Amino acid sequence: MKLSKKGEYALRVMRHLAAENGGKPLSTAYLARTEGVPLKYLEQVLSQLRNQGLLLSTHGKDGGYTLRRPAADISLGDIIRAVDGPLAPIPCASRTAPARCPDCPNDYDTCWLRHLMLSVRDNISDVLDRESLAAMTGRTARRPKARRKK
Repeated sequence: MKLSKKGEYALRVMRHLAAENGGKPLSTAYLARTEGVPLKYLEQVLSQLRNQGLLLSTHGKDGGYTLRRPAADISLGDIIRAVDGPLAPIPCASRTAPARCPDCPNDYDTCWLRHLMLSVRDNISDVLDRESLAAMTGRTARRPKARRKK
């Protein structure tokens, strides 16, 4: 799985909305400006998040977007799936929308590559579904610890 630009922007904007702690709606223009995201592109991302039930939109002068559910009830996996679809690296490894790979000569049920990619998908999902949006609001960018050579 490769995180798309749409997925990255969705995570950044959702984190920003979560940090507001259910305050007043934030406009698309404000979110685009503060997160450094092109306005037209962000409009598409926010629309997808709203259509998938993660955001509420309010019209009018003081309108904008707020979270539909508490940030603690929204996982990072929910956000990525809302804009990018299944987390699986190949179509046949999806748990939510499995599809046969069009050019695969292997038997679907016994394909070694499918089973490997199911494991990869499960590990990605375990991490993203375990992390809530609320947990991300208190985090700052951290550098991973250097791995020691063995």
